Amino acid sequence: MQSQYYVACSVNEKQLMLYYGIGKYISLNSRKGFWGKGAIDAISEKLDKELPGLKGFSARNLRNMRTFYDEWAALDHKRDVNLADASVETVQSNALQIWQTLLPNSQGFPFEDFLHIGFSHHILIVSKVKSIEERAFYAIFIVKQHNI
Repeated sequence: MQSQYYVACSVNEKQLMLYYGIGKYISLNSRKGFWGKGAIDAISEKLDKELPGLKGFSARNLRNMRTFYDEWAALDHKRDVNLADASVETVQSNALQIWQTLLPNSQGFPFEDFLHIGFSHHILIVSKVKSIEERAFYAIFIVKQHNI
């Protein structure tokens, strides 16, 4: 039972890192005017056609990934290396250490709790709460409430 828990946590951590990286890519290209307004919809449609059955890449979810990156980008500023650029070898090591070492403004941030809640919880938090401190509070709260 405990091994299943660790596998689930590991999958969630990797999914959050993937979504963060995709969100950064989308943010940099769409917010700086490299892409037109319909780009995210077109990407989603193309993925759906080329990879039928692939879940999690609807236009809405791609926008959520961009929001996830944009809203947590404050942890990622003023550093040459960041989470979205982590190498495959780095990603295969401990995800908690990745987040802590690659995000410069992370001292005291509750990364274990951050990594244990799902993407949908993150989207809900960033849509309702603007301060990073309050977001951290809610991440801790969710983990404690659900005994994650």
